[in-house]
Amino acid sequence: MVLDVNAFIGKWPYWPVSISSPGDVAQKLPEWGIERACICSTRSLFVNWDDGNIEVGRAAREYPECFIPFACLGTFELSHRIGSHIHDLALCRAQGFRGIRLYPQHHSFHPLFESFVDVICEQAAALRFPVLLSMRAIMNWGVPSLDLSSMFGLIERHPRVPWILSGVNYLHEIRASVAYLKKYETVHLETSCVMGYEAIRKLVEECGHEQILFGSAAPIQHGRANLEKILHARISDIARESICCSNARRLLQL
Repeated sequence: MVLDVNAFIGKWPYWPVSISSPGDVAQKLPEWGIERACICSTRSLFVNWDDGNIEVGRAAREYPECFIPFACLGTFELSHRIGSHIHDLALCRAQGFRGIRLYPQHHSFHPLFESFVDVICEQAAALRFPVLLSMRAIMNWGVPSLDLSSMFGLIERHPRVPWILSGVNYLHEIRASVAYLKKYETVHLETSCVMGYEAIRKLVEECGHEQILFGSAAPIQHGRANLEKILHARISDIARESICCSNARRLLQL
């Protein structure tokens, strides 16, 4: 089985992507060899995060064998007033979500200076609720990105959170990620943007395979292309299966 921890539904605003609706994505994933996928709506990134979560919940109910819903959370504060609501991860879990995603670069907040982020992280640590922290949504230098110091500063502040690092590419980004995989067993790395030469093999050799998760950023990125780099990596079959499925199943408590 292949379980993708980082997929999307919804329109992509930067360039045409023909696959976007839940039905289209549910149909395409098996063609790429992906049985199940953790999804977030692009509406959550670019329009309204709460509306996107409603779309994700509806899609997961319609395609329960295919989709695992993640809630995208952002600030409640508006330009004309300070938000008074508080995020409730227990409610997210009761609504069927199996984790959350944070995209500070798309929601105009700094993760180290907004108190609601600490509230989310404290709850996630207590509930063992995975938090995907995105450096960039997909591997394209033109999309907004989160700086490394903010990403790893938040992890240092909340090391007990089950973290999924997302959107990490090569050079200093991957080296910093490796350091944190070694430092904290709660930190995991998904592979959608890991595109260095033989990067998967080198990650496994340096960090082991228990904290590496298959992610594709499909359908914005090609699902099969991202899976191929795992299937053809020079790693053991045990490591391959762990990355493709069992690590995610354990983390998501499936």
